[in-house]
Amino acid sequence: MNQTVSDYRFKFSVVTAVYNVEPYLAEAIESILTQDIGFEESVEIILVDDGSTDRSSAICDEYQQKFPDNIKVIHKENGGAASARNTGISHCEGQYISFMDADDRLTSSTLSDVYGFFSTCDANIPFVSVPIYFFEKRDFGHRLNYKYECESSRIIDLVHEYSFIQMSASSAFFRHKIIQDRSFDTTLKYAEDAKLIMDILLDCPRYGIVPSGRYMYRTRNTLDSALNVSKHRKEWYIDSLKYYTFWALDESERRLGYVPDFVQYTIMYDLLARFRMKKFPDDVMTAHEKESFLSMLFRALQRIDDHIVIEQHNLSPELCDYLLSIKKAPDSGTLVYDADAENQYFHYSDFNSCSSASYPVFLETLDFQENALTLQAHVKIYTRFPYPSKMFLRLISGSQTQIIDCSFYENRDEGALFNGQQLSLTLYFTAIIPYDMLKSSTKVEFCMISGSNTIKFHSFRRGNEFPVTPENSRFKSGKHVFYVTLASQSLNFEPGTPVARLKHKAMHCARVIRRHI
Repeated sequence: MNQTVSDYRFKFSVVTAVYNVEPYLAEAIESILTQDIGFEESVEIILVDDGSTDRSSAICDEYQQKFPDNIKVIHKENGGAASARNTGISHCEGQYISFMDADDRLTSSTLSDVYGFFSTCDANIPFVSVPIYFFEKRDFGHRLNYKYECESSRIIDLVHEYSFIQMSASSAFFRHKIIQDRSFDTTLKYAEDAKLIMDILLDCPRYGIVPSGRYMYRTRNTLDSALNVSKHRKEWYIDSLKYYTFWALDESERRLGYVPDFVQYTIMYDLLARFRMKKFPDDVMTAHEKESFLSMLFRALQRIDDHIVIEQHNLSPELCDYLLSIKKAPDSGTLVYDADAENQYFHYSDFNSCSSASYPVFLETLDFQENALTLQAHVKIYTRFPYPSKMFLRLISGSQTQIIDCSFYENRDEGALFNGQQLSLTLYFTAIIPYDMLKSSTKVEFCMISGSNTIKFHSFRRGNEFPVTPENSRFKSGKHVFYVTLASQSLNFEPGTPVARLKHKAMHCARVIRRHI
């Protein structure tokens, strides 16, 4: 039966599971009270006290006494967040239901923005999501926020936009009719949100996004938020794979006869958090449990298509190739050298992976001394490639090429590891360039010898201390003056001769003109 607005007392029901959050609870509640949609007319809060032992229970009661028509308090024995949320659902009288955590908050226009979108979108859209931003210990956006870059509210069709996944129930707002006959899986301590949302999306792979809203996720300075403690709980490793990962893959097969790309992308995204673990804590799993976990992890990986692995956002080249080499075994890729591009990569039967030259060189310092300048930089290398025997700079002035060897050392702590296996490491290198080598216009390329192959790095990044910027390109040391520019594949030096100064000024004027055209 279709329900209308008049069937509900409120526009929104905010269900909040409360457990020992005394320092944060009032701030969370106040963020709902101050919503510009109008709290008393439009919103109810359902506070489910899940057996708190601090003053959280009393704080709930105090707010309920202030707003008896809008705030419900339910006290129950401790059963976990999923149990508390399920209890709250049965008391909801709002047209839309959300699940804000008790230490988080919403920005003031979020509910009105979400309601406005719901009022205009297809009635079959099951939920709407807003961006997640971290605060307190961290201050940046969630890595899945790329789906909001369009900056306008719209419908996501996961059949076509399968990488625009949603896993958080806290940052989502559900139609009452979608939630009323569903529940969070109480056997899960982690991924219960993702499982509920996956269950909904398997029936209807579309949802709305409202970029103007914001869900503020607290990452506590005390390190005890769910995000912080999960990696030290056995349930995050074993139960999540058993009751979420394999459930999602198997349930897709059961309902649809195949595993859609959006399901694979969601599962792969979730698996990556485990594959990024440098070392699994010794006190979390026994040796047998760890062996079982790794077996499940790799079995799940085998059920993900190659292109889904490759297309993951924020996946380093070395981890991507490592995962593909496992998936494709015994075809673990053939090392191929491209002499024309001065690059190497691993070739598989249907694609290439992990280019050596694509790793960016981070330029750190450029120190102009009496007779020479000192350049310091670092670059990451993938350990499947032959270890570099030499790092060097190639100085090209017209038809003349000069080589300067670099001293270098490795830092393994800054590299990527999985389960103790070193996947990449960082090489720090230093070059001393005599001014005599920079008498004419000179292009500096950054290279290394890997095995018998010469590799030329293709991209650069400025470190915080590197002095060369578009606004700061002129440097002087005694009688030596240089104009230095950073191009896409080289560092360029122009000696400060009168002709060079005119040339540099002309180039600067051209840049200014282009900016104003």
